[in-house]
Amino acid sequence: MLSFLPRKAKRVELIKNSTVHCEYQLSKFDTHMGVWPYYGVINWYKHQIDSHRLKIAIQQIVNSVPILGGRLVRKLFSTLKVVCNPQKSGVGFIEIDLGEQEINLENLLDAKSYVKNEFNIPKNSSDAINQDTPLLYVILNHNQNYYGVSLLINHFIADGGTYFKLLEYLSQAYEDTEYVANSEPLFTIDFQKIDDFIATNFKKLSWQDKILSSTSFIVFVLNSFFQNQDNWSYLECILTKEKLDLIKRNSKNLSNEESAYSTNDALFEFLSVVPIKRFIFLCNLRYRNVGIPKNYLGNAEAFVLDLTKPENNYMLKHTDVRKSVNELPRIYGFISTFDGKYLCHNSWVKLQNYSPGFGGKLIFQKFFEFDDIPKDFLSFACQSSGIYKLTENQYLLICINLKNVVSQIEKKLKKMGVEEILIKTS
Repeated sequence: MLSFLPRKAKRVELIKNSTVHCEYQLSKFDTHMGVWPYYGVINWYKHQIDSHRLKIAIQQIVNSVPILGGRLVRKLFSTLKVVCNPQKSGVGFIEIDLGEQEINLENLLDAKSYVKNEFNIPKNSSDAINQDTPLLYVILNHNQNYYGVSLLINHFIADGGTYFKLLEYLSQAYEDTEYVANSEPLFTIDFQKIDDFIATNFKKLSWQDKILSSTSFIVFVLNSFFQNQDNWSYLECILTKEKLDLIKRNSKNLSNEESAYSTNDALFEFLSVVPIKRFIFLCNLRYRNVGIPKNYLGNAEAFVLDLTKPENNYMLKHTDVRKSVNELPRIYGFISTFDGKYLCHNSWVKLQNYSPGFGGKLIFQKFFEFDDIPKDFLSFACQSSGIYKLTENQYLLICINLKNVVSQIEKKLKKMGVEEILIKTS
């Protein structure tokens, strides 16, 4: 873990939308995202990234998509809007020279609390409302040998699907000065589309499911407060692609060999070690043929919930997951956790296929954490797992669950040959 003062940390430089004044009213779905922090990844490279070229690329992007340089505004008795004033607000650019600080494989993935402390980047997305605070920051860290590029974006205007496409666009604009001009529009901005989709699906629900959908987040929070924290564990390990392929081979049991079957389907089943009544996963609606364009800007990822089968003793099968991915039976804005017998899984791997090169090859990609002190993952108990790609051959798997569940997953991982497994308990 690094603890140092950077040799040269410049102020936040605003790269402004140069010509367009516009306003956007966010969707109802977007306005639920204020509880989440600014989020992003840090991408490390062994080749030089030129700050001037990077700023030109940012300028091209914000001119094409002015909302990225806007500000959150909420007036009394009015809805939340993003207001874009040319030559006044913009994207925040930060360049940090790490000097002679050594970067190696052990600390290469760390992000630094000084970024938050020095530049006053808000913790939560809602902290930017009615503030002169950028909705998007681009951060360039470097020493003589390594360069790290991060985007930090406000969750009101973006989800993971938006984020990784934007990262790809920025990389392409860095490499090709004509990329944005030849690719416009980069994003479709019609926030009503997601509300229309949610409303249409809400009408199809039974009255019981409508109550569940409307109250699930409240119950989720209350349920977390009353959990016995001593019963929970946190697991973290790195899986190679070979290990993921092994999980897929061991799990596959399809009657129709031509049926769609992903590594993530198999991983979901692998993590299911006790009977559950429902399983939940995050689905990018842009690729589900539901009327939301693939280049839709805002939040278009929703939790999909389905039930396990009594004939399988309520054990999750990857075929159940695949069927739910195809049919989207129940869509909720938040996780439903009424009886506690559930499992939630989230994967960024497919989103990370949009690999940003910035003129070379990406060597590491890691979720950006503001603080040097590790978060207390067990303070907000939620039976969940997640996976995302670190390198071409390495994936970070995390799992938060009851101790007996985590213990069984640990045994399965060790039996498969995974040696370095980190376990934390309350």
